[in-house]
Amino acid sequence: MDTGSHLLLGVTLGGLAMAVSDPGIGDPSSAVYGLFAAAIIGSNAPDFDSVIRIRGYESYLLHHRGFSHSLPMLAGWPILLTPLIAYLFQAWDHMLLLFLWTMAGVVFHVFLDFFNAYGVQCFRPISRKWFHADTIPIFDPVMFGLHLVALLLWLLGVMEAQAVFPLVYVLTFLFIGYRILVHRLMLQAIRRHYGVGGYSFLIPGWLPHRWGYVYETDQTYIAGSIRGSLLKEEILFQKGEQNDVVQVVMGSDGVRSFLAFAHRLHVSCQKLQTGYKVELRDVRFRHGEKLPFGMDIILDDHLQVTGNSLGWKKKLWEPPFT
Repeated sequence: MDTGSHLLLGVTLGGLAMAVSDPGIGDPSSAVYGLFAAAIIGSNAPDFDSVIRIRGYESYLLHHRGFSHSLPMLAGWPILLTPLIAYLFQAWDHMLLLFLWTMAGVVFHVFLDFFNAYGVQCFRPISRKWFHADTIPIFDPVMFGLHLVALLLWLLGVMEAQAVFPLVYVLTFLFIGYRILVHRLMLQAIRRHYGVGGYSFLIPGWLPHRWGYVYETDQTYIAGSIRGSLLKEEILFQKGEQNDVVQVVMGSDGVRSFLAFAHRLHVSCQKLQTGYKVELRDVRFRHGEKLPFGMDIILDDHLQVTGNSLGWKKKLWEPPFT
């Protein structure tokens, strides 16, 4: 999910930690607030890898949601962070609880990221494959609104922490379960429409009944939308050209990083006045007739790469927000 959502859900998870903590745990200014902090820090720790962006977007794309979201780091982050939290809040007697709530935050973070279209390398080092359930958008307004309301109800004194935070997490998991169910039903609708011969995947929308989809054949991607039970084809993308220029591009260093992340690729090659331009686009991030996420590579007439750009080909405020 996006950083703002992880931060908000970390705060409400911290509220849950306080709500279910043992009343006899001790001075609320130390141990209980330590649990609150542990949940918040744990909920955001996997994204500490964002610092690698200072090395460029290529490094960020290659490493973000990689090892920091992996199996070893589910325990690694709590092991690293728990002593620091215990020191800051002088809660050495409650190290186990601090560890468990830090781990709860880390696990919940990776769990949410797994359900996005972006995905995570959550099974490293067993597998370096990107796993994504394509069920929840990176920013989900329903989930964000639910947790924002819960937090405000607590801050304004309308509901006690012991009531509002367990309730909001029950509703959250019910909502995720509903999303999973709708996702399965939508995939079944696509397969009934096109048959079982091709590969299909969904692009989650902001509302649970609105989805984008892509159906892949040998040569094309058929893209469309689903609104409730209505399936509508919108555009067809050719998988793209395969020529000497494209073959050279596919073997270059920067492109290999992109290909490690991109799963469904649209390729186009354009002859320039001096050289060529190859555009690689990840179909998972389609919006309307546009494929705004990908990589552009410029080559000279001798097929030497002279430049490239990687990332979103859109304004920050423009969709998609997945």
